[in-house]
Amino acid sequence: MEEMGLDRAEWQEDGINANEPAAAVNDMTPAQLVEEAGDEFQSENLDRLRTWSIVAGFGLAIISGFGGFALSGIILRPMRDITEVASEISATNLSQRINHQGPDDELKQLADTFDSMIDRIERGFEAQRRFVQDASHELRTPLAAIRTNIEVAEMASEAEQEEQRALLETVKGQTERLTRLSEDLLLLTAPQAALPLETVNPGELVSMALEELAPLAERADVTLAANTQGSCEAVASTDLLYRCVLNLVDNAVKHTGEGTAVTVEVACGAETVSIGVKDTGPGIPPEDVAHVFERFYRVDRSRVRGRGGSGLGLAIVRELMDSMGGSVEVESTPGQGARFTLRLPRAQAENGAGPPRQGISPP
Repeated sequence: MEEMGLDRAEWQEDGINANEPAAAVNDMTPAQLVEEAGDEFQSENLDRLRTWSIVAGFGLAIISGFGGFALSGIILRPMRDITEVASEISATNLSQRINHQGPDDELKQLADTFDSMIDRIERGFEAQRRFVQDASHELRTPLAAIRTNIEVAEMASEAEQEEQRALLETVKGQTERLTRLSEDLLLLTAPQAALPLETVNPGELVSMALEELAPLAERADVTLAANTQGSCEAVASTDLLYRCVLNLVDNAVKHTGEGTAVTVEVACGAETVSIGVKDTGPGIPPEDVAHVFERFYRVDRSRVRGRGGSGLGLAIVRELMDSMGGSVEVESTPGQGARFTLRLPRAQAENGAGPPRQGISPP
């Protein structure tokens, strides 16, 4: 009991810190002792909770960072694919595609749209490449013929006048072919969107075209005829529509053969005007029908080239009709001939609609 005089007693009971002065403890009531013990217990729990919260927060931040990085990589993978494919595409290499496989979401739609765009660009480049190759070939043939005839004329300086005349006729014919080819190329590549449209009487225009081509038809032993069903006017460019009719009739005369007929029909619909050019020749083979409007395409290459065709006439018709807001169609039955039909908007003059009519004169 002598030891009771110590300043502090070292024990702990029910959470009471015995390091406090003994007198202070002895002065507290039991209720105060319980309350103080509860406060200390709560403080310790809050400290532990705070510590664990900090540790858990850091852990969640690390896990969230890695998870977000991985998830963003998965989500943005199509974007990286698009970037990689785009970086590999050049004017000489358009074969790359994304071919994204995944859910039908916005990213797949973007990838599919990108692939479709590259498909269209590739087709355009391929068409341009073929056009340049075909144009080079078409230009080389008459130039070679002209050069050959000039060389022959130089070597045969003492040739008879008839031989000289024949050589000059050949050179003249090839020069005319080059001129037509150059004009066709210029017309095919020139922008047509700015050309004004007016009301045109297709019947008058057809009559003029047949009159111009009458000598050609007579030499080919082909009969030309016109059949106009009613009177109406179309919205078009006079010069361009005249060129379309001229090309179609010229093409029919060259293909239909001797002793046949070419008929041009004008039909008036409620909203459209159609001009049909029909021949009674051998027709177009089914495998060629889908290609007749392609540049430099020929069903019979040797026969048409021999008659001076450039292979651009029908392609020009399609381009010009598109520029006027019209269309051109072809129907053919082997052995029964072919029919080309031009369709244009009809001018509604009775309602005051449509541009003013222009006088028709030979282009």
